Amino acid sequence: MAEELQKVHLYYDEINKVKVIENNVYKETQDLQENCKDYENKVRDFGNIIGSLLDMLNKLGENVEKQKMAAIGATNLLKSIEKDRESEQTRLQAEISDKSLILEQLDSEYDALQILDATQSETVEYLTQLR
Repeated sequence: MAEELQKVHLYYDEINKVKVIENNVYKETQDLQENCKDYENKVRDFGNIIGSLLDMLNKLGENVEKQKMAAIGATNLLKSIEKDRESEQTRLQAEISDKSLILEQLDSEYDALQILDATQSETVEYLTQLR
């Protein structure tokens, strides 16, 4: 009877149920189905890993962009400070020049006053001797 059923492509499985395909084909189909489920799970896990990697890379990219903007800001601040120092240095150089001119004028005036003082002292001494 089993041979007659096999001729019409009907088979018994291990619990004596009638199947349309052979047991070895059925087993291979079941193995393939399990392998496909395993593959699907691995692909899903891989997708999750890739998703978390992309999230991490996006966060890292945002952090890099923030650091880049901070560096640009710091560079601009440094340039501004440098320009302020140059302006201050120019102002101080001008002030030094002005003070140097005033000092020269005062030195000349001092020299003139010393000569005047010496002349007056001589005159006073001369006049004192004439008395």
